[in-house]
Amino acid sequence: MMGDRLTDATEVLFRQIHPDLMQDGAPASSGFRPKDSDQNKLSVDRSAITTAEASHTLYTGNGFASVAVYGVTVGEFDECGIPCESDALVGSENLAANPAHALASFESFGVSKQKTLAKRIKKYAITRGVLHPKPDADAGE
Repeated sequence: MMGDRLTDATEVLFRQIHPDLMQDGAPASSGFRPKDSDQNKLSVDRSAITTAEASHTLYTGNGFASVAVYGVTVGEFDECGIPCESDALVGSENLAANPAHALASFESFGVSKQKTLAKRIKKYAITRGVLHPKPDADAGE
């Protein structure tokens, strides 16, 4: 079942980057496309509902690894032909609920095209920069 389509082109969607997907201080493009087990949908969190820091805290608190949060807007996904939809996750015995969860759907594309689109999405994310943890959070004082 598809959730509500996200239509605010300016809304930033947070993407967690696994430590294995960081290369020379930048995320690999594979961090911006679904894995084989993801049913062609990329998990993200909505900035309209949470912050990058809270998204990271919830994600790692649920036992998943993330070294950085990057962001891509709904509009940037749309430019790539990738619709985004809300997908709030209900909590369970093992996982905390995530009302900000959403999905970016790559369903219309084969693996090769997904890889190409992931490179484009990565460029958007890198241009925006790391959203959490802030690289200069402890600098300057």
